[in-house]
This record gives sequence, structure tokens and C-alpha cells, in this order.
Amino acid sequence: MLASLVSLFGEEPAPVTAPHPEAVVTSKGSLLSGASTLIEQIEELRRLIEAQERAGVMEFFSAIARNDKAALCRLLNQGLDPDVTLPTPVPREFVRQFPDELTAYYVGREQGVTGLMLATLQRNEVFVKILLLAGADPWKMTKRHKTFALWLAGKTQQVGIMRLLMGIEPDSEAARTRVEIDLGAQRATVWRDDKIEMVTEISSGRKSRPTPTGQFLVTDKYRMWKSTLYHAKMPYFLRLSCGDFGLHAGYLPGYPASHGCIRLPEDVARKLFTSLPVGTLVDIR
Repeated sequence: MLASLVSLFGEEPAPVTAPHPEAVVTSKGSLLSGASTLIEQIEELRRLIEAQERAGVMEFFSAIARNDKAALCRLLNQGLDPDVTLPTPVPREFVRQFPDELTAYYVGREQGVTGLMLATLQRNEVFVKILLLAGADPWKMTKRHKTFALWLAGKTQQVGIMRLLMGIEPDSEAARTRVEIDLGAQRATVWRDDKIEMVTEISSGRKSRPTPTGQFLVTDKYRMWKSTLYHAKMPYFLRLSCGDFGLHAGYLPGYPASHGCIRLPEDVARKLFTSLPVGTLVDIR
């Protein structure tokens, strides 16, 4: 048979050989296209890319931690996602740089922490503004506790950052309105445009459940709310700083008697529920 083929074509056929693997050129170098070698090198390339991406993300969070505005803006201008989350596990040396327990906990143990959350915990209004302008989502939640930047700002009583996160403009009605609570006098005063609009009696938290003091913002309004802690009805409820207390209609015995909320006469609570915008400052002293 071979002889007949030779006579037919006039020459002996060339031996068949396997094709040489061709080089595949990538931005990371050349890869051989042999099956096992190619798969291994692609996997190595994937690991290299992931390591580079993680390094970029850690640089982003380090810039926020170090208050490095130039580095933060450079990374954002290079196209880094402002909603990128802190990689886990987090290096111990990174966690150790935060002296306060709340920040150290969220950085070291929570998952899904964003740059906006870290800037909030760092009390950095400038970085919060930069991240919001870059398109950061203020409502992104962590995976474990489902907390978000506004809750963290409320927890640490950062009124300025809360207003940024809520989009409260300096000339808005919310910014021109405030409520002052005098716990000693058991009295509330409503101010609008620096003029007293209303003065009313209140009943604040009893000695065993004192009302928190400080500055808060009205973050939610509920016509009827039922306490998940005490199962008590709280009509015209104005939640303060995403917390577990606020202002609502209730019984006023003439002394502090609540579980921590600020009770108001029902007609006053109804009026304030309608007239006080979300974002109103409530100063409790």
C-alpha cells in the first residue's frame, strides 16, 4: 500500500508530528498553550490579578485611615469603585491603628465595610463629602449586623456627617429648625429660623432608663409605632439618629417616667409630627 502511494505521488509522505504549542501573549507576559501548562498559568495569572486588586483596595482604605486626601482622590480618579468593601481577613497591623473600640470592631470583625463607613467612623467630613461626590452609596449595609453609614454617624453623634449622608442642604427647612430638650426642666422648645415657635412640657426617661443626651437628628417618622423592646404603642413617633428612642405622644405625669423616649402631649406630638421635617436637629441637655 505504501509503495503504491509513493508511486502515486512520486515521493514518500512526510511523517506526521504533533503541532508545537503556540505562545499566548497577555499584558502579564506570554503563556504556552499546552493544556496543563496553560491552565496552570491562567490560574497563576488570576491569582496575580486578584492580589493586585486587593493591594489597590487596601491602599484605598489605608488612605482613609491615614487621612491621605491625595491618595484617595488619585485612586478614585483612576476608576476605583467608591463602594468597594474592605477585604477579609484584614491584616492585624491595619486594625491596630484604630484606638477606639467601635472602629476596631467594624474594621476587624465585620464584613462589607465600605470606605464611606470608615470615613464616618473616622469622623472625616471632608472624605465623606468626597466619597459621596464620587458616587458612594450611603445605604449600603454590612453583612453581619446590617448597619450603614448613617447609623454609624448617629451612633457617634456626628450631626454634620449625618446631614451630608441625608442630603440636608444648609438652607433647607430641616437645617433652619431645631428642638431643644431641657431634661432638668422637663421642657421642650421648638425653634424655627431662630425664633421660638413652641414650648411644651415633656416626660423623659426615668432614672433607671435615662434619656440619652447630645445632638441628634430626626431620621424617621412613623404615624404609629410599637416598641420592639417594651411592646408599647408610640403614636407620632419621631426616631432620633436611627436609634432606639425618639419623641412620641404619651402620658405626662409631671416627672421623668419613660423608658428613655421623650413623651409629648398628644396634640403637640401630632403637630410636631406634621411640621418637623426629617433632618431636624434635636439637642438634648
